[in-house]
Amino acid sequence: MTLRQQIVQDHIDNTATKLGVTADNAFLVFAHSIFTDSSIHSFDQNDNVDGGQDKQIDAITIEDNSDEATIYITQIKNEDTFSSNCIIQIRNGLQWLFEKRQIDINTLSNIKFKDRIKDYRTLQSSLGPSNINVKVAYITKGKNIDLSAEAKQEIKTITDTYDNGTFANFTFETIGADEIVDILNSQEKKNKKIDCEVKIIYDTNNPSLIKYHSKGLKGIICSTTASEIAQIVNKDVNGFVFDLNIRKYLGKLGGVNKDIINTCTDINLSPLFWFLNNGVTIICDKVDPVTDPDDPKVKIENMQIVNGCQTATSLANAFKDGHLQPDTRLLLRIYETNDLDLVDKIVLTTNNQNKITGRNLRANDITQLDLEKGFKMFDFYLERKPRQYENTLISKDNIIPNENVAVSYLALVLKKPSDSRSRKYKVWNEYYDKIFSGTDIIEPYLLSVLIHRKVSEYLLTNFSTNNDDTIRYLSKNASFHISRISSFLWRGGDNWTNTANLKQEITTYIGNQTILDTHISKAIVILSNIVKSNPKYVADLNNSLKSADIDNEISKELHTNHKPSNTAP
Repeated sequence: MTLRQQIVQDHIDNTATKLGVTADNAFLVFAHSIFTDSSIHSFDQNDNVDGGQDKQIDAITIEDNSDEATIYITQIKNEDTFSSNCIIQIRNGLQWLFEKRQIDINTLSNIKFKDRIKDYRTLQSSLGPSNINVKVAYITKGKNIDLSAEAKQEIKTITDTYDNGTFANFTFETIGADEIVDILNSQEKKNKKIDCEVKIIYDTNNPSLIKYHSKGLKGIICSTTASEIAQIVNKDVNGFVFDLNIRKYLGKLGGVNKDIINTCTDINLSPLFWFLNNGVTIICDKVDPVTDPDDPKVKIENMQIVNGCQTATSLANAFKDGHLQPDTRLLLRIYETNDLDLVDKIVLTTNNQNKITGRNLRANDITQLDLEKGFKMFDFYLERKPRQYENTLISKDNIIPNENVAVSYLALVLKKPSDSRSRKYKVWNEYYDKIFSGTDIIEPYLLSVLIHRKVSEYLLTNFSTNNDDTIRYLSKNASFHISRISSFLWRGGDNWTNTANLKQEITTYIGNQTILDTHISKAIVILSNIVKSNPKYVADLNNSLKSADIDNEISKELHTNHKPSNTAP
């Protein structure tokens, strides 16, 4: 066993201990989580399709962002090799997912896989394949260098079949121990300082360098050759320079990055790069411009690229491939400050012009830091960023990802379960202030997420293989709606402001988590009756669960027919 394989094995063992699962299941959760860049504590068991007739597909995660979506598909083997036969079987699994007729899909005995195919087909029908990114990975503890010629041929067959313009993007990766450790290294927070000198373009006769000072902040705007930044990035093999960047590199094939590479490598377009690109934003502990006309440069201590990861990495790749045009120029904004609050503001504002994953963007927000402290008062740990507590001995039951808190609060406290299910991306932008406006009261955040966690687990265990298609679909796709109903039934209403009552409810629930069981069973029946009473809902369950109409129907039903007798008018 190599050193890197041992590192991976240690992570598997730690995950198995934390989650209380077998080594194979631990590797599945761990590997799929790093592939999707999420926490092991956020892994949705409904994504796990492993079992008989899984067609060599273990997990499928669908991220629907309204006008575009990404589907992550993994086959994960706790083995030290890659099997060409397994790749052939994965190709068969992709055919079932993308190509088989519904009449054939209905014959599958693996209900989890069958339902996930239906979920994907519904999404494809809604968005169209050209708005869907497909990411497939075959993950083991093996080494890519040992891939057989047959395995490589089978991979080529898969990419030739699906990477043909049908999807917005299609990738197939074999990920072994080396790649897993590389991913972990790039995802984990490091405290390494990057000190460097960047040669700049300077002309004493033109205003080619701008300095600005205000309230303890020092700013410099200048230009450099693209090769300067490219070499810094390439030398920093662990990606320390991007520690404070909230977005990892998205790959060469994405539309924006593809354009960046095309521009900086085209002899006709490269002179225009400075005008066509937003440049790179850097924060640092100290910056000194040296305006020697024979050797102009900026000396930077503890350099962090907080905006421009896509640009900088694309330039680095072009330079590494030998295709970066030497006349490619780049705009730099360099800010010197030791004010951490100001650093957070710079990260937020300079990264907020494009669509991004908002959770990392808000990870260091003062509201999230306050919530983290508040949760600890109840012996729970708010995970503000993926894998924050990975190397601790904290029980998995006490770790709660803040993304789960946000959507649970939206569903139960703000009574918008449809948005929690289908518009999760809004919790970090449009809904952020509404959700996190009441952080002086911690209890609603903790109680709502504990209720939703319990409901999700109970539905998975008791209803996910139900013979009633509607019940089964609701158990996998309506956990927020059912949580809203269960909470109302158990708590006797929608009051989330009485701190004393909320504390008592948290204490009661922690002491007896089965207290919700009968309410959950009743809640799924109530939701099923609401759905079945309306032909519009039955005809299109997926879109119905995204609609505010069903939220209103739930509230009406609860307040009309399920209000406790002691509070009835």
